[in-house]
Formats: sequence, structure tokens, C-alpha cells
Amino acid sequence: MPFKSNKQRGWMHANKPEMAKKWEAEEKAVGGYLEGNSHEDGGIDINAEGGEYIITKNSVNRSTIDMLKYINQHGDLPMSDARNRSK
Repeated sequence: MPFKSNKQRGWMHANKPEMAKKWEAEEKAVGGYLEGNSHEDGGIDINAEGGEYIITKNSVNRSTIDMLKYINQHGDLPMSDARNRSK
């Protein structure tokens, strides 16, 4: 179950750390947008696995976020996915 807010995340880590770790593992498995500090302010510690791809934050913006979500969910670009469905 993903956290609903950073406040809930903090509470879970303080009061139910084992469950918080489990929820974080579930979040990581499906990918998505990261919130947190810039590199200049210490960044975010992440656990990535081989085959995953990380892009710069400058590449994530209002005009790209929907495309990135689609790629993360479907593993393909929308047009190539549409071409495959028409076969």
C-alpha cells in the first residue's frame, strides 16, 4: 500500500518501521515520480536494479509526465503500442 502523504510516511517510519519498509518496497516495484531533496541538498537515497533507467529532473515536466507514466505502465511508446494492437 503506498503512502498517502509524507506526513504518513514519517509517522509509519516512527511507529511501524517494518510495515513502512514493506510499503516502500511495494512502491519501488512499480516505479514513478520521486519527491525529495535536490542533489545539492543531499538528494534521495534510492535502490535501483539492473535494467532500470533514470532520467534527469529537467526531462520531467508537464509536457513529458504523461508520456513517462505511460512508458512506465506499458513498457512502450503510445504509438508503437497502438500499432501492435491493430495487428
